[in-house]
Amino acid sequence: MGRIVRAKWGKVVLMSAITTDMVEEARRIHGTNPPATAAVGRALTGLALYSMVFKESAVRKIVMQFMADGPIGEITVETNMKGHFRAYVRNPNPEYELKGEKLPVGDVVGTGNLYVYKHLEEGIYQSVVPLISGEIAEDIAYFVYKSEQIPSAFALGVLVDEYGRVKAAGGLWAYLEPGATEDEIKMLEERFQHLGSVSKLVDAGLDNLALLNTISRSYTVVDEMEVEYRCWCSRESVEEALVSLAASERENLLKEEKVEVRCRYCGKTYTFTRDEIRQLFLET
Repeated sequence: MGRIVRAKWGKVVLMSAITTDMVEEARRIHGTNPPATAAVGRALTGLALYSMVFKESAVRKIVMQFMADGPIGEITVETNMKGHFRAYVRNPNPEYELKGEKLPVGDVVGTGNLYVYKHLEEGIYQSVVPLISGEIAEDIAYFVYKSEQIPSAFALGVLVDEYGRVKAAGGLWAYLEPGATEDEIKMLEERFQHLGSVSKLVDAGLDNLALLNTISRSYTVVDEMEVEYRCWCSRESVEEALVSLAASERENLLKEEKVEVRCRYCGKTYTFTRDEIRQLFLET
């Protein structure tokens, strides 16, 4: 289980995330190598922080899709706005070369676009921005600035051990509300410039409040939320996907003795016999 804490500091909103367990579960499910683990973990943590803004809103689901030309190909992270997060990565084991101690996330992600979808009852709102670095944190910050017109700073980190397992993962996000002073803006920039590695701070034992203390000690906690990696796929959702197929695809399914559908987020497999498929199509 992880946690997000939101706080206020003057005209600055501060959020901290501890997501070690969530990112490790993503690594376990998808079998990612170290740079892919870091990329997916940063994306999950960034979405967890961003979703706090819409915690009490009408938004029912948020999807962030990194469509990249690097060897990782695609990273998609989602939340159902209930503290549950899930991820998909097209290539969980991209080729890479180490450059010092830092995992080459930008190299395996590359360039491309970040698509963000907010699902509301009345429809889906889509935003798209180019990936400016492939490092994930900068890309999400750029998206927030372009789509929400909010200046902000993200720090996201994932630390893996010698076996590739997640030792620590977390993040910080700060953004300015209307009326922020020049002193607040300058102080925020300076604090983030000298922050250091968030994942190493988490690995050293800092909790959510201690992470916030690295930016300011004058904040007031507003609220918090527990977060975890939990897929919300179901047999019913798979059935809905099957009945939405084109006529030609339906015909091909009916030629099979059985059909197995594997969830790309958690790996769970749903099996349907030919008779079950036929009955499903007859009912729609």
